[in-house]
Amino acid sequence: MDWIQPLYSRGEVDRAGKKLAVTGWVGNGRGEPDTRHELAVLNNWRAAHSFPLNTMQMGLRQRARSIEPDAIVSQRLKRAPATIAKLRRFPDMKLSRMQDIAGCRAILGSPVAVRELWSAHRRSKMKHQLIREVDYIQWPKPSGYRGVHLVYRYRSDRNDTYNGLRIEIQLRSKLQHAWATAVETAGAIRDQALKSSEGNADWLRFFALAGSWLAIKERSPVVPETPSDPVELRDSLVGLANDLNVVATLDDYRTFISYVPERLPSYCHYFLLERRPDQRSMAVRGFRKSQLTRAAGLYEEREEEIRGIDGAEVVLVAMDSVASLRAAYPNYLFDTDLFIKELDLATRRQVHLPGHPLHRR
Repeated sequence: MDWIQPLYSRGEVDRAGKKLAVTGWVGNGRGEPDTRHELAVLNNWRAAHSFPLNTMQMGLRQRARSIEPDAIVSQRLKRAPATIAKLRRFPDMKLSRMQDIAGCRAILGSPVAVRELWSAHRRSKMKHQLIREVDYIQWPKPSGYRGVHLVYRYRSDRNDTYNGLRIEIQLRSKLQHAWATAVETAGAIRDQALKSSEGNADWLRFFALAGSWLAIKERSPVVPETPSDPVELRDSLVGLANDLNVVATLDDYRTFISYVPERLPSYCHYFLLERRPDQRSMAVRGFRKSQLTRAAGLYEEREEEIRGIDGAEVVLVAMDSVASLRAAYPNYLFDTDLFIKELDLATRRQVHLPGHPLHRR
């Protein structure tokens, strides 16, 4: 297949990012600043990461499956609105150096398996340069987020076209992924950037508490500025969950999903997921491996068409099987079953949790 190549210099990419950071991801109203060229630069830069991303994802899948045969591995290209929002949050950041334009993720059963996979990457003889690694399990983010992030600079001796492009790898346990899914789902429902620690303070506090509750279950350190005593933590978590009506909020939106991933042809590799809370609808299109250019083009078109619609999102992802789609991207299907189940367990009167380290940064 023909892979998309970068058409613009790093300087052009950075200038485009700087202008988009100033204008923002504006709506389709009249008088909108002309950023068509800048968006074209961004879209090409994003799509050009597909080849190195696919290479990194194949290595990740091989290592993950050697540890857990049913490990879920996926990849995605960052949404344009999310890219621009990040540039606005970090004015000194250059688009050409953004680390998560392209990312792949492995979801395993436990933090122990996550660390085993992390060690496997450290022992590997990859030519790609590891430039950053962060352990958000040992040191959770204040938001409650947990996982391991690895950032590589792609390198090939055979073809230098993509050399230097950065690919992020995320390693998560199932419970860590369930938490992240619930945050993204709640953020989409409420049209708030809860994932970026922006939005309603009570919801942000709830997810910080929930992060600690799941951390204790996994014998991991709790989130900073949350109770370390399980009973106190449970009471605070359940009280806030009831005040916010969390379960009903999350449970209501998943009922509108009529799409069943298994109905897609088995040959699909790329998937374009488009979520429209305003229409209570979800659309998924599947593409063969050889249809990347077509999928990337439609990705750009759909992003443009839904600009300004509250809560609407579209993302291009890749999976090795149709059956794995729901497990890898439950946030786009508003599937928060596992998180709701864990929250329900927290409401039980007696707290029986294993011993756990409760130290913080």
